[in-house]
Amino acid sequence: MKRILVAVLAALGLALAQALVVEVEGSLEDVEARALKALEAAGLQVDRVLNLGEQVRQVTGPGFPEYRLLVLKPEKGSVAAVSKNPMAAIVLPPTVFVTGEGERYLVGTFDPHLLFGMLGVYEGAVRDLGLRLQAALGRLGLVRRVAPAVMPDPQSGLMPALLYRVPQASVEEVVLLVETELTSRGLNLLPHVQVGPVTVIMPCKSEWARIMFLTQPAGGFAAPCRFFAMPMGEDVLVGAIEPMLMTIMPGVPGSEAVGMLQEARQVMSEVLESVGGKPYRPGQ
Repeated sequence: MKRILVAVLAALGLALAQALVVEVEGSLEDVEARALKALEAAGLQVDRVLNLGEQVRQVTGPGFPEYRLLVLKPEKGSVAAVSKNPMAAIVLPPTVFVTGEGERYLVGTFDPHLLFGMLGVYEGAVRDLGLRLQAALGRLGLVRRVAPAVMPDPQSGLMPALLYRVPQASVEEVVLLVETELTSRGLNLLPHVQVGPVTVIMPCKSEWARIMFLTQPAGGFAAPCRFFAMPMGEDVLVGAIEPMLMTIMPGVPGSEAVGMLQEARQVMSEVLESVGGKPYRPGQ
């Protein structure tokens, strides 16, 4: 695990892409229907469709595009990934986003080769999941890779996830505490999802979504934001996606989104600390 963590940022900078996207022409309803059909043809089932665009506009006002999130049902690839490395829960179960206006939309998801590769889980059922995600997008058109805009600093110590360890606790207790804290801070919550040994919590804050996705729509592969919890002996490992990973995406460096991501990181760290979590690094 230590070797994987050392290589994380190098992998982020050297890999081909953070996100896979395809441009599709048609109405929003047509593009969404075609995306659902393509996922089904690739053997992937959608658990829920979230109208993020409408949610954001209701809170922050007009000026935000159509934005749908197709959250997939957990399957054996997702379970295999989190069972081998719980940090994979930062984007699992996978989300396919559909965003745009008029008659032109962008459909995309994360680059499984990059994410699963850097976490050391890209094999077997996990590789199959990645290939099916790419195949689904390929049914919609020519797939384009969104590469990082800047090279990250390998000495920064940045990990894909914020990780904390809650001593002498149960997963059920920690999940309830995390959800309560998120709600009290104004984040909307979906019902949590069980992915193998990991409980995944998916919150969203409309103000953050507006700033992030107006700056870089392809960041939707990580929406809704993921928190997660799993048993670790008599303790609980609890974590969340590291928001600062988004700062290397095109259009983000130097933008308003950087401040928003810093704010999100502060809030997320406070939530994890408030449930009794102590900072944790694999190998400790």
